[in-house]
Amino acid sequence: MPTGGVSRLRASVWEWNTASRRVLARLGFTAAETIRVDPERGHSLMTVRDL
Repeated sequence: MPTGGVSRLRASVWEWNTASRRVLARLGFTAAETIRVDPERGHSLMTVRDL
């Protein structure tokens, strides 16, 4: 963990947005949880990356 800094990054992404999910995966993010279900847009996922 960086001294005095941030130890984890978080990003949310719609489950159906495969292009953005691929970018986050390439950057080292992994799916952590479903944070919201919207009747029109679907599931919003929280992704995390430990530093």
